[in-house]
Amino acid sequence: MKSKDIIIGKYYRIKSSPNYGYIKPLHILKPHTDGNTNSFIVVKCEHTVDKNGTFGFIRHFRLHEIIEG
Repeated sequence: MKSKDIIIGKYYRIKSSPNYGYIKPLHILKPHTDGNTNSFIVVKCEHTVDKNGTFGFIRHFRLHEIIEG
């Protein structure tokens, strides 16, 4: 997936576990900016069990790990 295709607030899935959990992008972090020390783009996401979940973890994912859900 390309960074221009990511919509903040829309729910996506993770490529490694497409049948479990959802991720909701919060920010797209460009390389070496805003706390991203990597040389690639990462997406800061809220990772929840379902779309109506009230509890989630904040995680960072690379663009190729995110798929449509």
